[in-house]
Amino acid sequence: MFNRKYRLIDIARQIDRDKSTIIRWEEMGFIPKASRDSRGWRYYAESEAKKIVALVKETNYFRDLDKVAELNGGTRPQRMVYIGVFIGVLLILSQLLVTGLRYTRAADEEVYATVSAGNLQILNSSSSGSFDAAVTVSFTSQTSALTNFGAIQLEDARGGVAGWTLNMTATDWNQVNNSAPGGRHNQLDYNATGSDGNLGKMCVITTTGAIRSQAGQSTASITKGGSDCFSAGVSTIDWYIAAGTFGNGQYWITDFDLEQFIPSNPTAQNLTTTITLTLS
Repeated sequence: MFNRKYRLIDIARQIDRDKSTIIRWEEMGFIPKASRDSRGWRYYAESEAKKIVALVKETNYFRDLDKVAELNGGTRPQRMVYIGVFIGVLLILSQLLVTGLRYTRAADEEVYATVSAGNLQILNSSSSGSFDAAVTVSFTSQTSALTNFGAIQLEDARGGVAGWTLNMTATDWNQVNNSAPGGRHNQLDYNATGSDGNLGKMCVITTTGAIRSQAGQSTASITKGGSDCFSAGVSTIDWYIAAGTFGNGQYWITDFDLEQFIPSNPTAQNLTTTITLTLS
């Protein structure tokens, strides 16, 4: 007796679906695997084809998985179990990887994951320094220089988008004098505001200043301030300004210079000033 072979197209016409759909059902374990002819083409025996058509209609195109299990002797297709487990693993991983994502468990208990913000801070800087060379008493004004203030390492680990500014303030130069209030005596101004005619002035030279990201990030949106001098109207001088959404990570700042104007006929003595760098 002749046993007719049913190709995919024959079954597809009967159930109004594409051949690719039938192949997918086969891969998912919904229907038996097709036989192959000498050319490698799929085909089904007549009895198999009729069973497939009937199964498709009884399970509403495999939308009714309980019906599928019933027709398979109480067992759902193994392929669907694997897919369900895989999807479940993906969902768990996605919830773990997304910081702060809230998810709800079966008991409606809300669970949160939190990443605490770090700090905006200066990690390393010089604690002391000296101008390049001592100056001698002169009857004409002169300028002393501090070439390369020293390397400064800063960090923005807040995880936000606020940006930051690094600036500098200073104090008048003084010497130790135990009989003076506070144990020191002011001798030289840093901002040219003295009333005793001994007007000194400190300037920040930013020309050779540089900034480098420790992680190799772009510094294009971190702007260097211009060279400036302290005065009655200038009490703070900006070194670098990071625009909002930029400046995250660690940076090294180097090669800033200082200059101190010294008026003529100064007093011969050792003087100190306090320079404060503020990151905010």
